[in-house]
Amino acid sequence: MGKPDEQSGRRYTEAEVRTILERALRGAQARDVSHDELVAAAEEIGISRDAIEVASRDLELVRGEEEARAAILARRRKGFRSHLSSFLLVNAFLFAINALTPGPWWFFWPLLGWGLGLAFHARAALSSDVSPRQLRRESERSAARARTEQLLRLKEQRRVERLARKQRLEQSAEDLGHAVEEGVATVLSRIAQEIRGSAPPPPPAEDAARRRRIAPLDADDADDAEPEALGEEEADRAARPGRSRR
Repeated sequence: MGKPDEQSGRRYTEAEVRTILERALRGAQARDVSHDELVAAAEEIGISRDAIEVASRDLELVRGEEEARAAILARRRKGFRSHLSSFLLVNAFLFAINALTPGPWWFFWPLLGWGLGLAFHARAALSSDVSPRQLRRESERSAARARTEQLLRLKEQRRVERLARKQRLEQSAEDLGHAVEEGVATVLSRIAQEIRGSAPPPPPAEDAARRRRIAPLDADDADDAEPEALGEEEADRAARPGRSRR
């Protein structure tokens, strides 16, 4: 029980604190730490938030310079490799022409002149010296690329949002169309039911049978009435000559 008290009463120098923290970080599980977590951990050991902010900004600057330096050196080496490939291909072609044609050897003159330029290029490309102006220009270029990428991401995000909104509107319009069709069908069905309910009831079976019985009698009366009408017309015709003689 005495060891924790002794450890809590000890004090460490700045170098010891750095060494202990570095060893603790190496032994701890590797994971990314957010800025808020870093600030909270620093405040627990007595480091102010402002000091953490200043140190983080300095670290961002150093990181930006390192990335700019690495990008410049990579671009230099890439340019030198391209230059070297062109040098070898062209001078091999010139050597083949000089070897296949009669005359003195002349291919080494362009070889020497171009080789001198390639040597200066190699000296600049393989050097790790980068001027502050180059670092500043590369940092500005990186910042411009980051802004462009951010704008592209925002445009893509807005395009996706517009597409999703359009799909939601189309789905809503389709649902509304189905609802309107169902409503119209329901209203028409109710109207048809009301029309069928207000129509007069059909005649009963007895009235229909009575009509069927009366119909033959009416046909016989019509047949008897037709000869009577013909007899009356013949009597009128016979009486007309007697009236004319008088």
